[in-house]
Amino acid sequence: MSQNKEKPAEKAARQNHFKWAFLYPRYWPLWMILALLRLLVMLPLPVQHSMGRFLGRQFYRRNEKRRRIARINIDLCFPEMSTEQREQLVLRHFEAYGASIFDLAISWWASSSRLQRLTTVHGIERYQELIGQGQNVVLLTGHLLTVDLCGQYISPLRPGVTMMKPLNNPLLNWMVYRGRRQNGNQVVNREQGMRPMVRFLRKGYTGYFMPDEDFGSPASVFSPFFGVQSWTVTSLSMLARLGNAKVLPVFMYSLPGGRGYELYIDPALENFPSGDDGIDATNMNQALERGIRRMPEMYAWTFKLFKTRPAGEEALY
Repeated sequence: MSQNKEKPAEKAARQNHFKWAFLYPRYWPLWMILALLRLLVMLPLPVQHSMGRFLGRQFYRRNEKRRRIARINIDLCFPEMSTEQREQLVLRHFEAYGASIFDLAISWWASSSRLQRLTTVHGIERYQELIGQGQNVVLLTGHLLTVDLCGQYISPLRPGVTMMKPLNNPLLNWMVYRGRRQNGNQVVNREQGMRPMVRFLRKGYTGYFMPDEDFGSPASVFSPFFGVQSWTVTSLSMLARLGNAKVLPVFMYSLPGGRGYELYIDPALENFPSGDDGIDATNMNQALERGIRRMPEMYAWTFKLFKTRPAGEEALY
């Protein structure tokens, strides 16, 4: 007898909801970590980030695999730096990664007023003007370490919709999903495809989109990213076209020493979509690169950014 295949929406609902199994003993260690984070989030930000940077240095020393990937990426993307400068950037990235654990906790549990006090914003009037006109908007960003925090800061202006790849740990997946659903936001599982994103855009939600990961998707083209040919998804062009949306690059950075955050909303991409996937991918990658260069340690250098290679090139990782 054939079984009914589970639909993507049904699978998403099953993955993203609380389960009584989360109370089983195997989840108790993670619950204790979450409870500790819930308490520590009340401390001053410099204290939190000091602890986070310490954790990050332990990750740097002990996780050889991720350290190697970060070195390969940074060597490729910053050839103008000396070997010592690139290694320092790798270390700063891991320290920022450790601090981002507390940034994630702030996005879950800190009040909006506290987040506003901690954040200096540049270019918010660009977004406010567009939503004041009733214009559909997609906020383009990369996998920066403050990506959840950025979403929480912006969403009170207008609820948004984003895509999410389910995490391997079901309890952590539920926590991240729950955090991203605050302020009326919607979360679409990656398996559901782009159609739900387009539907929410047309209903007036703001898209919050991170197209900078190499999924190996056939709907991609090779385009330069930091001077390296990158297998770049073309879905942002489709989303902007079908959703009749303007695309605004947005980036949030965690300042050194726990001094707070800076958020930049850059000018809208011009002539986007252009009708040419290659031109659009280059336009998008250039906007992402400009944002990442402001504070490169905040970017997810431990991803295999250049996994797919042009014909004839050797694998990088």
